[in-house]
Amino acid sequence: MEDPPFGGLLLEVTANGICGTDAHFFAMEPMQPLVLGHEIVGGIVATGTDFTGFDSAGVRVGIGDTIALFPWVPCGQCWGCRRFGPGATTCTQAFVYGIPPEAIGAPPSDTAITSTVRLTGGFGRHLIVRRGTWFWRVPDGISPAVASLLDPLAVALRSLDVTRTPTGTWDEVLAPDSSAVVMGLGAVGLMTVLALRRCGVGTIVASGSRHQRLAAAEHMGTDAVLDTRSLDREARRRKVFDITAGRGADLVVDATNSPAAFSEALSLARRLGTVVEVGNVVSEGVTTPIDVARDVCQKSVRIIGVTFNPPQSYREASALLSDRTLPFEKLITATRPLKRAGTALDDLSGDVIKLVVSGE
Repeated sequence: MEDPPFGGLLLEVTANGICGTDAHFFAMEPMQPLVLGHEIVGGIVATGTDFTGFDSAGVRVGIGDTIALFPWVPCGQCWGCRRFGPGATTCTQAFVYGIPPEAIGAPPSDTAITSTVRLTGGFGRHLIVRRGTWFWRVPDGISPAVASLLDPLAVALRSLDVTRTPTGTWDEVLAPDSSAVVMGLGAVGLMTVLALRRCGVGTIVASGSRHQRLAAAEHMGTDAVLDTRSLDREARRRKVFDITAGRGADLVVDATNSPAAFSEALSLARRLGTVVEVGNVVSEGVTTPIDVARDVCQKSVRIIGVTFNPPQSYREASALLSDRTLPFEKLITATRPLKRAGTALDDLSGDVIKLVVSGE
């Protein structure tokens, strides 16, 4: 068993959510060995010398406590970190737990991490938490499986945070009289629906194709659910424009992991609307045609790309996960033992919302 590093921790992994990107990473030939899994929850089994004893919210933690990780460890030295602060979205030299560095444009892992490659991701029984990692203590009463939703919930919240404008400006999209379309109803899409409701957005339309996900969207209070199996692209566009009095949606969030869906998202937005692209994180070399004049210039549409998130998004998500009135448990389709992680990745293509690998 590895000893925890200076200022770090040794975790026993108790849950790791399976992200859609994990299937992409699993099919890759990595430049160096690593363990996948970045939606990490675990119990502290040992602390390194000079460990501070507190989580990122200032809550005291120690051996036996369960924590959830922010998977990025920014370097603090590159131009992005110096210019904007050590936020993961700007760091070009970050270490990321459970993700091949080359898949996200990061450099190969350093020697200190490479020497413990078997402890760098959540699809293992233990994990080394290096110094400088943000993490939060999981409140009592919240299961490890629900706690593993911290990462996708942070993505959902970040996708809305980036759209915020001064109150009353012409491109305001998070208001009681605004409309939003969420395309793709995996965990990120469904939690975006939930967050839109919490923001007070008046009309929410969701589109997807899997029975469990469509039912979950209805349960979360969407005003309309569009089944992409029975409605073609033009029919979906007509529905959205009918619901929005012929204007198109104020906000469209594409969480589908389909490049073709991005052009559809542009077609659903109103003039001066906003499109957030959060689904197409890993490039597979697939492109999609876009009518730039009609759907971008003539609309003066605002396009925002979201990949990874700063720690603030995780702070917000951690606070929201503590709200026992929200139906996070309903998003967990099944929990699979670690020895079945490979088959669980295959199961992502089925009628599921969120699968979690348990360290037990």
